[in-house]
Amino acid sequence: MFDQFVAQLLLEVCADPGQAVHEAAGRLDSKRIAFATGMEITWSVAVALQLSENRRPAVLRPQDCQQVSIKGVMKMQAGVYTGVDTLKLQEWPKPKLDKGEMLVKVRYAGICGTDMMIHAGKHPRVVPPRVLGHEIFGTVVEVSPPVESQIKEGDRVAVFPLISCGRCAPCREGNAHVCEILGLLGIDTDGGFAEYVKVSPDQLIPVPSGVDDEQAALIEPLSVAVHVVRTSGFTAGDTALVTGAGPIGNLITQVLTAAGARRVLISEAKAFRRDLAKRMGFAVVNPQEVKPTEAIREMSGEPFVDHVFEATGVAAAYRDAVQACKVRGHITFVGLPKTMPEVDVLNLVFKEIRTAGARVYTPKDFLVAISLLERGAIDVKSVVTDNLSLKDIEVGLQRMHDPDHSLKILFSL
Repeated sequence: MFDQFVAQLLLEVCADPGQAVHEAAGRLDSKRIAFATGMEITWSVAVALQLSENRRPAVLRPQDCQQVSIKGVMKMQAGVYTGVDTLKLQEWPKPKLDKGEMLVKVRYAGICGTDMMIHAGKHPRVVPPRVLGHEIFGTVVEVSPPVESQIKEGDRVAVFPLISCGRCAPCREGNAHVCEILGLLGIDTDGGFAEYVKVSPDQLIPVPSGVDDEQAALIEPLSVAVHVVRTSGFTAGDTALVTGAGPIGNLITQVLTAAGARRVLISEAKAFRRDLAKRMGFAVVNPQEVKPTEAIREMSGEPFVDHVFEATGVAAAYRDAVQACKVRGHITFVGLPKTMPEVDVLNLVFKEIRTAGARVYTPKDFLVAISLLERGAIDVKSVVTDNLSLKDIEVGLQRMHDPDHSLKILFSL
């Protein structure tokens, strides 16, 4: 049987399935398909040959697609994004390693807000079909030499999913995490919503035995929080406001607490997220009922904090951030706004507030995150609301669309 994803691709390229094979071939030749095996195949040629060998008519019909076979490709199960609002579990080619690559058997993969953006068809770079997922933990099961790495088969690893060019100015200056053409597993190449994912050795971070599998599944989002705090100038004894108690906001709060924050207040409008944060022992305010500055005054005797970490991307939170930040304090922007936000620049200037953005992470942030987990300083499991099998990938996506009942969703394999 011809792979379902190939059949769908061919039918999508041919706006009318009744067009001649040679017309489909002409259109497909202009778009070569590099897929997870590492092979590059001009599908039009393969299809034309197979149709000829099988004496099929020179017209590409749905039933023809079901009778063409591609031989020699090992299969696996994967969650494949095939178009807007469509991500399904299906057979997919198992990655074939090039020299110097490693194959990871995925144990856990987490859903991120970026995956939801892709699913909604709003990510500018993702071209279907694509295996999503960049929050990945698993075990190395195959190595294709030559490999200069201490990581070996059988090692438990967290996947560092960034793909940097190594040539642009940020990369040359040691800031590869903000590469000018930064890529990501699950966006620019196939990711971890699958049984296997292939990576380069420098994308693997060893996970010690003191960190269990479910904890290791959260190393990637925890590394985001670590990077935010590490780059903010925060020091032990500082006070902070975190706007947003989603997965990243919650983890930022935990990292601040572990780093010696004197007081931390979370501002969150959604009751589900507020309640979870309260159960974890954090001070929480509903900004729709109480101004964060008033809650801060009640908590510390003054209406300002040293640091504000904005993790929502919501316009009202930008206003609250400027109001709550003290003179010469620091605001770190983490959340991604859906529209261009209004920012009170006048007060930024008058209060000499320093502002900065924080994007993704560095390998060191992964190492710090692992260290925090190993010594029990962070409770990542509390942010996991759903632990599903990969076969329930559609259920997981539906639940992620309901932030009133879900926070972090993991897929286990």
